Amino acid sequence: MLRIGRAVLVAALALAPAARAQGPGNTFGAIVGGASLSDIGGEFGETTSSRWGGTAGLLVGYNAWRTAITLEGDWVQKGGGDTRLDYIEFPLTVGAVAVTGGGAMRARIYSGISFGFKVSCSSDLDVCEDASGTEWGWPFGLQVAKVNENNSFIGLDVKYTVALSDAFDVIDAYNRPWQFRLMFGKLLGTSAGY
Repeated sequence: MLRIGRAVLVAALALAPAARAQGPGNTFGAIVGGASLSDIGGEFGETTSSRWGGTAGLLVGYNAWRTAITLEGDWVQKGGGDTRLDYIEFPLTVGAVAVTGGGAMRARIYSGISFGFKVSCSSDLDVCEDASGTEWGWPFGLQVAKVNENNSFIGLDVKYTVALSDAFDVIDAYNRPWQFRLMFGKLLGTSAGY
């Protein structure tokens, strides 16, 4: 995982100069949704099989020179094998933005922190009583978006979250989720300095 962190840092530093042309002050919002692919790993000796689930939420953000800062509220299905864990998560991320095509195309590589609340658990195994009520994570992701003439945008987002806490109180087991999402959004405003 340390290699992933280093790769994200190097890519963010490489993309930062290109983001200067974007300028500060743009606020934006988006509806996001798609699929999640997760399994459960840990020190219990094995990894569960992967399971597909869903994810949906809202994203708001602000561009500040070379970076975009976002806050999300998402519903995410995680777990693995016969165990399904649903969460409401709040990722806060920061990432470098690259602008191409005269401002029509944007790419963002990001990382941050997320906090989630478990909203449900179902399992053929008798483990739901031991499922932790909260979860911390370290998301890494890449977004690519096309900005339209009316300042709306459509994009793709791929995110992996490294677990910073266990999914269960009594065993060392953690979620390993990928999210593959579409974004439909709009630039909400520009500061006077833009």
